[in-house]
Amino acid sequence: QAIKQLGYQLVVTGIENLSKQGPLLFFSNHQGTLDPAVVVGACPLPLSFVSKKENEKIPVLGRWARNIGTIHFDRETREGNITMIRSALRRLKEGKNLLIFPEGTRSKCDAMVPFKSGSLQVALMSKVDIVPVTLNNAYCIDVNSANKTISIHFGEIIKYDDYKDLSGSELEQLVYNRIHDKITVF
Repeated sequence: QAIKQLGYQLVVTGIENLSKQGPLLFFSNHQGTLDPAVVVGACPLPLSFVSKKENEKIPVLGRWARNIGTIHFDRETREGNITMIRSALRRLKEGKNLLIFPEGTRSKCDAMVPFKSGSLQVALMSKVDIVPVTLNNAYCIDVNSANKTISIHFGEIIKYDDYKDLSGSELEQLVYNRIHDKITVF
């Protein structure tokens, strides 16, 4: 709703790919500041996300993120990363869905940046199904673009049984490709 009130149009596809059985681990490309709000708002399933600790201080968005159960962590320290992984695993074990942005930072364009090393470790450890999510033109909010259409695609679920024998880097490449293949330049 807030996206529409700001004058942007949101086009959502792939909802039929989402299973009501969970938990599900969503991985999305990261283009703009409001990406978490776009994905959470478009998803018909309850969803929280992982975010850097600094984002907790953003007025309104920080409070909203805390209210939906966002895991804020210090990504600059080993302890912060370990705490985030433990929190994410606990959340998934409780049957809750979780969103992670494996690029670790906004691209601010249509291109994707490489995933952070080990960004899919939570998937391998939790053994839950993965939903690749592709955002298109989500950075338009940050750059005040004339094109006010943002699209989001929820990709076909990658079942644990289909990725359990992959190495971490093979899984990262699979998820990266599934997200990247749905990027369109507006």
